[in-house]
Amino acid sequence: MSSFVLRLLISGTFLGGLLPQALGQRSWAYPPVFEDATEFTYRTVEDIELRAWVFQPDNVAEGDSRPAVVFFFGGGWRSGTPAQFADQCRYLASRGVVAVTCDYRVASRHGVKAASCVDDARYAIRWLRENAGMLSVNPRQICAAGGSAGGHIACCTGVVPALVSAEGGKAVRSVPNAMVLFNPAVMLAPLDGVESTRQQTKKLSAMAERTGVDPVRISPIHHVAAGQPPTVIFHGTADTAVPYFTVEEFARRSRAAGNDVTLVGYPGAPHGFFNNRGGNSESSDRSLQWYRATVQQMDLFLARLGWIQGEPTERYVSEHVRIRRYLDASRYVFESKKAGRVAFLGGSITEMPGYRPQVERWLREQYPNAGFEFINAGISSTCSNTGAFRLQRDVLSHGPVDLMFVEFAVNDDQDAGHSAANCVRGMEGVIRQALVSNPNMDIVMLHFPNDGMLTTIESGDEPISSSRHEAVARHYGVSSIYVSRYVAQEIRDGNLTWEQYGGTHPKLPGNTLVANQVKQLLEQGWRSGGPVNEPSAVELPELLDPASFVVGRLVAVSDPAIEVSSEWHLDVPAWDSLSGSKRSRFTNEIMLHTDEPGATLSYQFSGNAVGAYLLAGPDAGAVQYRIDQEEWQTMDLLHRYSKGLHYPRTVMFGIGLEDKEHLLEVVTQAPNSAQQRTSVRLLALTVNQ
Repeated sequence: MSSFVLRLLISGTFLGGLLPQALGQRSWAYPPVFEDATEFTYRTVEDIELRAWVFQPDNVAEGDSRPAVVFFFGGGWRSGTPAQFADQCRYLASRGVVAVTCDYRVASRHGVKAASCVDDARYAIRWLRENAGMLSVNPRQICAAGGSAGGHIACCTGVVPALVSAEGGKAVRSVPNAMVLFNPAVMLAPLDGVESTRQQTKKLSAMAERTGVDPVRISPIHHVAAGQPPTVIFHGTADTAVPYFTVEEFARRSRAAGNDVTLVGYPGAPHGFFNNRGGNSESSDRSLQWYRATVQQMDLFLARLGWIQGEPTERYVSEHVRIRRYLDASRYVFESKKAGRVAFLGGSITEMPGYRPQVERWLREQYPNAGFEFINAGISSTCSNTGAFRLQRDVLSHGPVDLMFVEFAVNDDQDAGHSAANCVRGMEGVIRQALVSNPNMDIVMLHFPNDGMLTTIESGDEPISSSRHEAVARHYGVSSIYVSRYVAQEIRDGNLTWEQYGGTHPKLPGNTLVANQVKQLLEQGWRSGGPVNEPSAVELPELLDPASFVVGRLVAVSDPAIEVSSEWHLDVPAWDSLSGSKRSRFTNEIMLHTDEPGATLSYQFSGNAVGAYLLAGPDAGAVQYRIDQEEWQTMDLLHRYSKGLHYPRTVMFGIGLEDKEHLLEVVTQAPNSAQQRTSVRLLALTVNQ
């Protein structure tokens, strides 16, 4: 017994449980309704009218002869709907291709077997060829396409000898000129000469009952021969319904026979991975990326055949680069207005001369006639919560921003040690405020790693900060770059070491790697090949967390609404007399500070969250606080990084409060250790109002 067939026998799902249910795809409406397609009847059989929906390019002229792609849906020959491939049809029509999605008879609606499904597919192709003139189709450029069971019947039209038609006893002329197959079932029976186990015999018997003919008769792998149409196959390596090795073997045998067959495998992709499922869950997001990847590859395949020209307009970079919404808004401003305001928000990775200046130089090169204003809003050690409160001051106050890059994964992890909830509250605060200020703002989120986060990824898990930030990106349709996953993969593949990358603060090779990923995202996200139209505003979804800091702002310590006792000072601290490192950006700032225990502060505010943005040095003390005269609580302001540094941090006294008027009261505490820590240095209060 060959190792190939042994794997088939071991995998049991394929011949047994596969086709009844696993070939079924997302539950789209049936019958479908398409306002942008023309409906035809391509076959009437036993009083059943089978429909074809034709999506025509906008610029079709009389006498045109366009390539055509006809799609057959998946559903295990039992169910399914032509709506499954509507997105692919619309894309192809935008590229000048006549795209058709067909209905065909299935068991649940018409009581037929798989052989009848194949027969209908042949009729559809023949109908398309016979009506080529009416449909502006080139009869020598017809591609059969389909997914799962639909991929099987499409494959049969190009590989399996025609069955005798139910109409007129005449063979159906229906061989396509090319095939695009999405996780197709290509093997419905063991190979000749292979002994079957009792379990396998039972599975074969069940398969025969469902095919309506000997399964070998419509098993494409059994009919591989020279002269097959050029073919591309898209298949997930984690497909348990149609095992990946079946298409590997089909492709190997086809190429050995001299055929042009390309197999594109998608690591970790399950069955039906290519469907654009909608929604904002992690699984739907992955399906969107796989959808775009397969559409891009389909486009490249048709271009290789000479059927279409130009670059694909559906863009995909890699599994680490997620394009969720195209960045046409910023492209429109850069090209039509010859200007652009680009902001970079984050911690030290943003503030340092790393990936940011490389991206700035590249943007100037791409748009040499645009007058750019670049905003470096990186502040070392600050987290997404701080970002949400300082966004107005540091970014939005400059005017409408066209393109913004944001990174806080490392600082939410190692500096703030945020919970999952606080990671969402900060990042959602940043993203929503940005989109409220300019609904057309393009945003790119980057997830950088530190060594601990990298270890987490290498173990198969996801750091809390990047996973929660990515959830926000999905929810708001923000494109993102998983730098951490990309670096982990490069290290696993032996192309990079953590030391070469540069660690938490990337060196030149690491920053160049990230800048190149940004360039690729922008190049793919800016759809090319036509005029740029002014984009429409993006509608905001519901809040992920009602407590998110979506109206966050900094309250200046000089605000007269902040009432303090005489122990407080409003000036620049005497830094020369203080131990510990100081960052120059803070040494000239006026602060509200005290070294005295018992100093009081009160602030009446409106909103649902309040806190403080402060510097916590080696002498940082503790405070007691309460809101609306509730029970007093204690907070030590010392941070684990404060031992040798006056460290910027945001602390929150109240989150998720009722959105109304509140009173915050703060009292500095007596020394709480032998080190006599009593100091409090406030840069601002933070309020979500």
